[in-house]
Amino acid sequence: MAEFFKQLIAQLAAVWQKLSLQQKMVTSALVGFTVLGLVSLMLWSKTTVSSDGGYRRLFANLEMEDAAQVTAALDKAGYKYKLENDGHTVLVDGKKIYEARMALAKVNLPSKKGVGYELFDKNNIGITDFAQKLNSKRALEGELQRTIEGLDEVKSARVHLVMPEPSIFLEQQKPATASVVVKMASGRQFEKAQVSGIVYLVSSSVEGLKPDNISILDCEGKLLSSPYQGDETAMASSRNLELSQNVEKNLSAKVERLLEGVLGPNKAHVQVSADLDFDQVDKTMEQYNPESKVVRSEERSDENVKKSPDGDRTNEKSLTNYEIDKTVEHLVSQVGSIKRLTISVAIDGLYEKDKAGKETYKPRSAEELANIQDMVKNTVGYDPSRGDQIAVANMQFVNEQLVSDKVQMAEDDKWQKIMEILKYVLVLAVAVLIVLLLRSLAKTLVEAMNPPIPRVNLGYEEEEVEVEVPSEIRHSNELLERVEMMTREEPVNVANIIRQWLMETSAAPAKGKKK
Repeated sequence: MAEFFKQLIAQLAAVWQKLSLQQKMVTSALVGFTVLGLVSLMLWSKTTVSSDGGYRRLFANLEMEDAAQVTAALDKAGYKYKLENDGHTVLVDGKKIYEARMALAKVNLPSKKGVGYELFDKNNIGITDFAQKLNSKRALEGELQRTIEGLDEVKSARVHLVMPEPSIFLEQQKPATASVVVKMASGRQFEKAQVSGIVYLVSSSVEGLKPDNISILDCEGKLLSSPYQGDETAMASSRNLELSQNVEKNLSAKVERLLEGVLGPNKAHVQVSADLDFDQVDKTMEQYNPESKVVRSEERSDENVKKSPDGDRTNEKSLTNYEIDKTVEHLVSQVGSIKRLTISVAIDGLYEKDKAGKETYKPRSAEELANIQDMVKNTVGYDPSRGDQIAVANMQFVNEQLVSDKVQMAEDDKWQKIMEILKYVLVLAVAVLIVLLLRSLAKTLVEAMNPPIPRVNLGYEEEEVEVEVPSEIRHSNELLERVEMMTREEPVNVANIIRQWLMETSAAPAKGKKK
């Protein structure tokens, strides 16, 4: 192996000596760039976070207090770490990440906010009744806090409970109250159903706490729960207004989806006003029909009298009771039923381009507007008996902003395509340059390893001399060519002839010996 490397080094040294100064400079530059690229790639791979090495994320989105406790514990345990995201993210060596997590878990880091029922894990002898009640309230607040923080939309939460002392007089008993402050996760937002869920979660967890006595705020101080808690009239009005808005929004969305599929996007604007009936009427009606009667009961009696002064006779009595036809109706009107609808639809016209490319506005026909009006009526459930009204108008929309946005988007797309083309052209040019450079280097190396043979000047011009081949040699060459052709075309016959020759050759000496 050592001899091989010695010969290789000697050959490379010989080739290097044969190169010119320019060739040596080009070769040195290529080797230097290659080595520099490999070294840069190795350094980059070492600093990159990977599964088999480098730094990996231990904890993210930590508060400053928690981050300080975690880094202090890592320093004490001897783990190397890095901080990112302004100190909210802690990175450790990828090979020791699980070991570091278990070490921090032993000391309960990062610590959970709030304390729960673990306050009662240790028996404190001699604790006062006041402290016991205070710890019970703290534990309940901590458990509710952890439960609320378990929601995907909540990043952190704080729960405050006010639980008055019980009183022997009911009129002096104060109700329990609660306040919840939540911090939403990035990009998340609460819906009303989720706020109601938190309200009922807290009210169901605390004895004697009513949902009306719970307030929920976000980290900016905005009230998320209903501001009309405790006022039945205001709560009813708020619910009625919300129901009306939901009905209007639903009907408008249905009509807009219909018109968008027919006319195209941004070609129609719809506004629906719904007048709902929130009066709850419980009505009982009794109607009698004097012309209709039904036999309810009938009683008949027969009496035979004999030997009376008047002679024998028979007395008949009949009693019939009739019932007048009666209808009883119990009506309960539905709350929130639609009393009246008012629909307004504005439709944009058509735009045609002339030969010069200029757009001209063209209004829609009356027949088309009538068809659109019929479709809208069927979509919203138009009822003339309720006094519903609808107006469909054709007018030109102001699309200056839309036109400018389209122009800007077209320019952006144009520049993006140009940059993409330039990028590919640049990559192609670099690739071609590298190929030409490598080709030139290869050609240089080949020329250096195979130098041209020097031409010797003999002092006279060489002339081409034709040599005549003798007829015997030419005949022999022709025979050889024929034999070769026969061997390729008829190998079986040639093999038989050779076998026959060999048999004749072996038989001839045997005959001579016998004689």
